[in-house]
Amino acid sequence: MKNILIVDDHPLMLEILRAVTRMIIPEAEAQLATCLAQGIEAARGMEKIDLVLLDLGLPDCFGIGALTLFRDAFPQAPVVVISAHEDRAMVVAALEAGAIGYIPKTSTPDVMMAALRLVAAGGTYVPPQVLHPPAQDTDLPERRVDLTERQLDVLRLLVKGLANKEIARQLRIAKDTVKQHAKAVYAVLGVASRSQVARVAERRGIKLD
Repeated sequence: MKNILIVDDHPLMLEILRAVTRMIIPEAEAQLATCLAQGIEAARGMEKIDLVLLDLGLPDCFGIGALTLFRDAFPQAPVVVISAHEDRAMVVAALEAGAIGYIPKTSTPDVMMAALRLVAAGGTYVPPQVLHPPAQDTDLPERRVDLTERQLDVLRLLVKGLANKEIARQLRIAKDTVKQHAKAVYAVLGVASRSQVARVAERRGIKLD
């Protein structure tokens, strides 16, 4: 029997995902949760976690932070993100954060089934918009950059080479908060690692002084 955890705050989506997983893995036993805290609690009660389907728009934790917090608690659990967000940067950030797949909620049931079959076979599902990004995505200087003042503070310290612990001390915030801001910066800039941040930020015209 396969033990699957589905975390999504929309009842209809929970039922759709449960039905789809049962079609792919008939012996699957699915646990359902409607928020991150409930999902983590359910996971702690599972003897083994074979697959997690995790929404990024949860009421108690929004965005990449939900994935990061879950994987911090269960680093060995295979997580596939199910999200209404189809932005390429968000997909890249989720994969960089350890997701083994990213399925947009706009996907048809057939696409969801194909994606889960790939994951069940040990592969990684990446949406077509990431594999074949629009040509304008390469025109980085013209893309709008939406970062909060705090995220800009974190960005500037990241570029200076400071560790998360040092950034937390300088900004007087928690280390986990620094991690969340850094993930948001990566997502907005469309980068996958710290080493790319400075180059892309400069090309976007962000003042790093």
